Amino acid sequence: MPSKIFKILENLYVNSIFIDKIGLSFNQFIVVSKDKKITIIETGFRNDFSALSTNITSCGLSPENIENVIVPHFEADEMGAIPEILKVSKQKLKVYAHPICTFGLNDIFNVRAKPVNDNEVISVFEGCSLKFIHTKHVHQWDSLVVYWIEQKILFSSDLFIQKGEFTGINDENCITEIIDSIYKENYLPSRTHLNHALDKIKENKINIIFPMHGSGLSHHIDFYIDSLKELTF
Repeated sequence: MPSKIFKILENLYVNSIFIDKIGLSFNQFIVVSKDKKITIIETGFRNDFSALSTNITSCGLSPENIENVIVPHFEADEMGAIPEILKVSKQKLKVYAHPICTFGLNDIFNVRAKPVNDNEVISVFEGCSLKFIHTKHVHQWDSLVVYWIEQKILFSSDLFIQKGEFTGINDENCITEIIDSIYKENYLPSRTHLNHALDKIKENKINIIFPMHGSGLSHHIDFYIDSLKELTF
C-alpha cells in the first residue's frame, strides 16, 4: 500500500495512499499556515496515520502542529485517524463537520466538533478562508464539500472520483473515468440531491477540484459538473 505526498502549492500538500486490491487512492489534504500550523481535510484511515505522519514530517512539517481537522462526512476514510491526531497534536484541536456528523464525532472520539452551516465561511488562517457547502445525501446524509476561496480550490470528497493512483493535477478531460467510477461503485443515492449539490457547487469560481479518490482536476470544471447533472441512475 504505497503512500506518497505531493507538494501542490507552497501551503498545500496532498498525501495519497493507493490500495492496489481495489485500484483506488485515498487522499488527505494538508493546508499549512505561515507559522506551519496544519489543517487536514479528510484524515484517512486510522491505521494509515503512521504513514501520513511520516510523510508530513518529510516535508519539514510537524504532526504536532495539526490544529484543524475537517470531516466531509462520517466514514472511516474521512475521519478514522482523529484518535491518532489527538495523541500527537499539541494544539487545541478543532474539528469541523456537518451538524449531523458532529454528534457521532463527539460521542465516539470525545472531541468538541464544531457544526458548520451551509455556505458558512471560516478563516482557519490568513489566506485560507474555507466555505462549507452542504451536499445532503450525496454519498451520505451528512455530506459536505469544502471550497478554499482564495485559491479557488474545491475539495470535493467523494464527488468526481476516479480509479487509479493520485498523479497530481490532471489537465486532460477524464469525464469517462469519473462516470465509470460512479456507475461501478454505485455510491450516489439520489439524482435530485446530486443535482442540487452540483448547482450549489457551480455558484463558485473553481480552478481545481481535488477529490478524495483520484487525481486533481482542472480546465474542464463546468463540463464535469454539467456532465454529472445528465447522469441517469
